[in-house]
Amino acid sequence: MLEIASEIIVCLLIAAAIGAAIGYLVCKSLSEKTDPAAVKPHREKKAAEKEKEVVAEKTPEKTLEETPEVIQEVMIEEVLETEEISPTEEVEIPTEDAIEKALEALEEIDVQDDEIPEAKEEPAKKPELLSSPRNGKKDALTKIKGLGPKLEEKLNTAGIYHFDQIASWTEADFEWLGENTTFASRAKKDDWVAQAKSFI
Repeated sequence: MLEIASEIIVCLLIAAAIGAAIGYLVCKSLSEKTDPAAVKPHREKKAAEKEKEVVAEKTPEKTLEETPEVIQEVMIEEVLETEEISPTEEVEIPTEDAIEKALEALEEIDVQDDEIPEAKEEPAKKPELLSSPRNGKKDALTKIKGLGPKLEEKLNTAGIYHFDQIASWTEADFEWLGENTTFASRAKKDDWVAQAKSFI
């Protein structure tokens, strides 16, 4: 009988110890949730976010020329718009010195329009045209692939009778031919210049 009583007492003591441990853990977790010191940073963060929203609503739009602070605000807004940033993630804000250095660098590389050299385009140049074939004898231009009797007649009418005339055509000549004749695109496509050089 004494053994049974002692076993019951031991079981009750174990149950009481387990209950006390569970009660302690539950109380501790509840106290952390309701503890003003633990809640304070969360409240401060929410208050700061609300303040930012209010400031953003009240602040009128500014141009980039006004102040470095405006440039800083614009840069932050662009980062926030283009990247998904969680509320807990820190945003790296450029300092005024960094902004000033960036503006100075931009001023140094700023090139005036009149300083940019214009690309010199070769003006359209009239190719060598003859009033009649040299020595009264014209070349058989139909030897050029893609150039038939009708095209040969057009070339002769334009003043082109010899392979060396075609072989000397440049881009400027082709530009002039494109503006003044109907066969320039065909001549480029079939590479008459290279073919004419092979017959010289």
